[in-house]
Amino acid sequence: MQAGADEDKVREIPTWRESRRFSDAERVAFEYAEAMTITGQRVSDDLFARLQGCFDEGQIVELTAAVALENFRSKFNVPLGVESQGFCFLEDRPHSRRAFG
Repeated sequence: MQAGADEDKVREIPTWRESRRFSDAERVAFEYAEAMTITGQRVSDDLFARLQGCFDEGQIVELTAAVALENFRSKFNVPLGVESQGFCFLEDRPHSRRAFG
């Protein structure tokens, strides 16, 4: 793990609501990320106010940018067959859409 992340804590991210490992700030960040990511959901005024209670303006901008970038990657990588931790070799993937050439 990079930057000293606790592997057990990382494994519990999918169950962050039930886990006792996450701080209030981490929980509101996860909730914010979900609201940004799930189609049809919006970031409510209440959620944004809670976010402001945990993070300053610069941190909120950085968190928003990070979530938006990951959302972009998920929409970009999937149709091109780019897999996690890998590279996109389109000619080696007969089931991939060929976007180039």
